[in-house]
Amino acid sequence: MAGRITVADTAILSYIAEYKFLTVKQIAVLTQRSLQVIRRRLRFFEDESLVVMQERGFGKGPGRRENIIILIEPGIELLRDKGILSENAAYVIDKRLDFTIDHDLLVNWFFIHLIQIGREKPCLSTKQLTVSSHNLKQGDVDKPLLMERFSSNESSENYHSMIPDGVFIITDKESEKTLLFFLEVDMGTETLVNTKQSPNDIRQKIINYQALFRTGRYRRYEKIFKDRLNGFRLLFLSNTPARLRALCRLFREMPPTDFIWLADQDQMFSNGLSAEIWVRGGKDNEKLQSILGHKLSFKITVTDKIR
Repeated sequence: MAGRITVADTAILSYIAEYKFLTVKQIAVLTQRSLQVIRRRLRFFEDESLVVMQERGFGKGPGRRENIIILIEPGIELLRDKGILSENAAYVIDKRLDFTIDHDLLVNWFFIHLIQIGREKPCLSTKQLTVSSHNLKQGDVDKPLLMERFSSNESSENYHSMIPDGVFIITDKESEKTLLFFLEVDMGTETLVNTKQSPNDIRQKIINYQALFRTGRYRRYEKIFKDRLNGFRLLFLSNTPARLRALCRLFREMPPTDFIWLADQDQMFSNGLSAEIWVRGGKDNEKLQSILGHKLSFKITVTDKIR
């Protein structure tokens, strides 16, 4: 069977490992191949017990119901044999926790849009870390590389932790400037402010990021990305415009929040991440901006690439 796996096949399986699971349309955009070709190869993978397919619905984005493709143990072993995954690579095969599916699919669409920025603008390059990134499978497997731990104050022994939905950089090759970004995809399920000061509400999450900014602990990513970093931006992608407005109200009450940029998924699918769709610092009464700046901003509809 291994002899029948092509380089292109390995790329498809590698993408599935990177993103935990993908839809046919997402794989088509990532690989720049047609839906027909992708479906044919996925049927082969399924026959060889490398992947399983499960039908799931996704309320936004292209299409309503379609299969998600999940890598299973023989597929994981194949990538390990090829040196793509380390022996520490651990992937959740059982995806019966449906309440996380829509969130993770939207995270995947975000990074697919991010990759498209570099494809459309060769002067820009992107590097990303997802929760399942291959290069996270190194070192301490008990503590994900993206995990951050914070105490309530300097003298406190009580720590709470957070794991961003992703971390990435965008580099302008001409100016040789690099920007660091953290990603939070918000599906409207988390409490904005808990009266009991829960470590799991959005307010505490922002306090954590403010501490990350203030202390400079984000600079550990200089070693990971091998680039010099000066500050970062936190991107919040919300599932609805109403949720975006609620987040904006909260962030305006929690300065400094100018490093936080917000958009909703409809804007991303309609215009792309690089367009002027972002609210800065919760100030939704001001002109929308591009995370690339006005001169480099452009619109791109990723779903138009599906053929």
